[in-house]
Amino acid sequence: MALVYSCCFWFSLRLGGILIGIFSLFQGLLVLVFCCLGYGQSESIKDEITNWITDYNLIYAKNYLENIQADPEKYITLVISFTSIYMIVCVIFIYGAYTCNNILMVTYILLELLRLILISILVATFLLLIKQNTMDIGLLIGASVGGGFLLLGMFYIWVCAANLPIVINEIEHDEQAAIISKLEQLLEVNQRTVPRGLDNIPFTAQSEDIVNRNVFIVPRNRGVNGNKRVTNHSTITKPYNNFN
Repeated sequence: MALVYSCCFWFSLRLGGILIGIFSLFQGLLVLVFCCLGYGQSESIKDEITNWITDYNLIYAKNYLENIQADPEKYITLVISFTSIYMIVCVIFIYGAYTCNNILMVTYILLELLRLILISILVATFLLLIKQNTMDIGLLIGASVGGGFLLLGMFYIWVCAANLPIVINEIEHDEQAAIISKLEQLLEVNQRTVPRGLDNIPFTAQSEDIVNRNVFIVPRNRGVNGNKRVTNHSTITKPYNNFN
């Protein structure tokens, strides 16, 4: 059973799925542009990570940043590779939503769920870092509300995309049920209108009059006791006896 039947209370799930795929495609394109720009500035990235490690309390994120600082080009290359794959999957999802092909949409749904989990981890880490490095409650509340609404909107979009194959299956099931019901009705109508053949006439016993008439019928080619005989023309000859 689908959870939603429209996207953003305005678009159909099919059109909403196409728009969601385009929106995700632009997100991937934006990340790809930033990664390409940062690939040639590895030294600047190392210096910036060094400043973060020195100036802020990064708790458990410090180890991850140190690994990135050791070889930033390696991680940027990985991000570029995954983003390229993600963009290809987005294009496949757009085509699948346009043609209502569920198989083409499954990969995007799973990959987008993994991406949302990763974004949720990053948002939670960002909020923890704000809490550890500032005493501004207003900033923490604003960041929490903003991050919460961001995740809520992205998960809602994902739910809309994930429900599109479910709605397509429901529509196909309803159409098949309607076709089967229509065929059953046509079959019942045909059975009522088709005339009954000889094979369908019920067997009835012979009436008493027919049985009584059959008693007086003389069978052909059958011998008769005495001097009587039956000819081919069903005539009976009887010799005359002399009374002299």
